[in-house]
Amino acid sequence: MRRPVHRGAMAVVVMTAVMAGVLPTSPAGAESRRLVGTWSTASDRLTPTDRLAVTIGGQTVRMVARTSIGGSAVRVRLSNVFGTAPVTFKNVHLGLQAYGAEIVAKSNRQLTFGKRKWVTVRPGQAVWSDPLTGKFSGRQDLVVSAYVPTAVEEVTGHDRAYATTYLSTPGDHAANESSEAFATTSTQWYFLDRIAVTAGGDSGSVVALGDSITDGTGQGNDANRRWTDYLYQRIGRLPAKKRMGVLNVGIAGNRVLQPGVGPSALSRFKRDALSQPGVRTIVVLEGINDISRGEYTSAKPLIDAYKKMIKLARAKKIRILGGTLTPFYGYSTWTEEREEIRQEVNVWIRTSKAFDGVIDFDQAVRDPGFPAQLAAAYDHGDHIHLSDAGRRRLAYAVRLSQL
Repeated sequence: MRRPVHRGAMAVVVMTAVMAGVLPTSPAGAESRRLVGTWSTASDRLTPTDRLAVTIGGQTVRMVARTSIGGSAVRVRLSNVFGTAPVTFKNVHLGLQAYGAEIVAKSNRQLTFGKRKWVTVRPGQAVWSDPLTGKFSGRQDLVVSAYVPTAVEEVTGHDRAYATTYLSTPGDHAANESSEAFATTSTQWYFLDRIAVTAGGDSGSVVALGDSITDGTGQGNDANRRWTDYLYQRIGRLPAKKRMGVLNVGIAGNRVLQPGVGPSALSRFKRDALSQPGVRTIVVLEGINDISRGEYTSAKPLIDAYKKMIKLARAKKIRILGGTLTPFYGYSTWTEEREEIRQEVNVWIRTSKAFDGVIDFDQAVRDPGFPAQLAAAYDHGDHIHLSDAGRRRLAYAVRLSQL
């Protein structure tokens, strides 16, 4: 005999899962649909800089995120993972961007959290909204507006968004579709770190773990010209059943082994890559900062770290692909010894068969006549970061069948 389920107890279970940043499983009868990540960023603790004194509070934050795969409902995650005090969000809305901070008329709708119009997120936690039903498509610019009533000193966010975020004058302007109250801008995302959609049962996502080359250094603001943006443009041309979400969790300046700009890639691998909703494949393109800024005498420390990532991914039955490290001859920290380590790492990635597959980014963008350096057309100018053409070339180095 089946025991009855107390509705109050069920509500507590669901709210606990939401507060923990865990997506509840689909209800019975929904097996043909699943939650798939459509957008993501990697978070860190934002610190004051010459560009912005990071204190958010008593105002509304309006952020823009471009989807990669569509679905029949959408959920948004707000993070306080790096905070030291609880953060309350009130009157969170989601709409479609018209231009700038302006929202398409009648598209701005309220999000709820455990059916409440507000939520308080404890330090070290993240929270998913309830599903917002509707027809959402890929390559759609969603606008998330959140009223943060009290000052937050330790802000969880992403520094180099290469996207414009709009900050309001004092007060709650989340429901306003007008841009009138949003007089200040920044190029950081605050608190928002994931968006997921309800998609077909076979849908999945690919996560790109990396540093500035993945984060998109070199592109203009609001250009959406990261190599992952070019990748989802390719995927978006496939039949609907073969499309995937593309999630960018690159952090400019990040390293595999040591913290610095963000936690090390190895330490954030579970949170930023393995825990993404619907993740099917992870692409690792990281290590050049370890080599160019480190004191390593061999490739062994990096190779050992890659092996740990591979083991973690396989334990979750997630496919993991290794990207060869791109050239940096001419960059200020290049030396012959560091070049030897880069080559050693790339030989291991290509030949060890440790990864489930290899994407030869190095071969795609190097100068054929001098392989230690980027081809001129792909060089942004500092000899380590890529031009728009270079980032596009990375996307086309990916065989879609590998994903």
